[in-house]
Amino acid sequence: MNKLVIGSVMCGTSCFGWMGLFYLSNYLLTRYFRAKKWNISMHHTMNMSEAIVSSIQAFVSTVCGFVVVIACRHDVMRAAHSLASWYAWIAGSYFIYDIIAMYKVLIYRDGTGDFFVGCFYCVELSGPFTNMRVVLSRLGLKTTRWYAINGILMIITFALCRVVIFPYMYFAYGTQFGMDIFQVMKKIPLHCNLGSLMVLLPQIHWLRLMVLGALKISRGASLTDADEKID
Repeated sequence: MNKLVIGSVMCGTSCFGWMGLFYLSNYLLTRYFRAKKWNISMHHTMNMSEAIVSSIQAFVSTVCGFVVVIACRHDVMRAAHSLASWYAWIAGSYFIYDIIAMYKVLIYRDGTGDFFVGCFYCVELSGPFTNMRVVLSRLGLKTTRWYAINGILMIITFALCRVVIFPYMYFAYGTQFGMDIFQVMKKIPLHCNLGSLMVLLPQIHWLRLMVLGALKISRGASLTDADEKID
C-alpha cells in the first residue's frame, strides 16, 4: 500500500475523529449545562465545542512540531522525520472538519447575528490587492505606479477590514445597547473575546509588515520575496 493510499485513509479516519470529538464535547457540555441549570444556547455550546477541538488540534500539532524540530535540529535542511509528512494528512482532515463545524455554528445561531457574519465576510476585501501584488511582482512591475497604487489600496483595505473591523463590531453592539467597548467585552462570552483576539493579533502583525514594506519602498529600496510573503 503506497503512501498516498495510507495518507488518504489517515485523512478520512482522522476527519471522523475530529467530528467525533466535536460531538462528544457538545454532548458533554450540554449535559453539564443542563445539570447546572445554566441557560446556555445551542449556538454558544457549539462555539465552545469547536473551541475545545481547536485547542486539542493546536496541542497535538505543537507536540508533533516539537518532536520533528528536536529530531531534525542537527541538519535543518536535509534531516527528515516521518511525522512531518504523516501529520499533514491529519492536519488536512482538521480543516475539513473545521468547515463542517463552522457550518453547524451558522445553522444553530437562531437566525441572529447576521451583522457579525457579514463583518467577517468583509475581511476578504483586501484579498484581491494582496494577490494582485504577487501578480505585479511576478510580471516585473515592482517599480511601477500600478504597484504603488495597489500597495496603498492593499494597506487601506487590510487595515479597515481585518483590523479596524473588530473594534467596530464591539462599538456597533455597544451603541445599540448603550454600552462602551469595555462593557461589551464583559457582557459577551469569554470565548468570543478570546477568539476575536486570536484572529486580530496576526492581522496586526501582517499590517505592520505591510506598512514597513511600504516605508521601505518609499526610501527607494526594493522588496525581497520574504517582504512580500504576506497571506
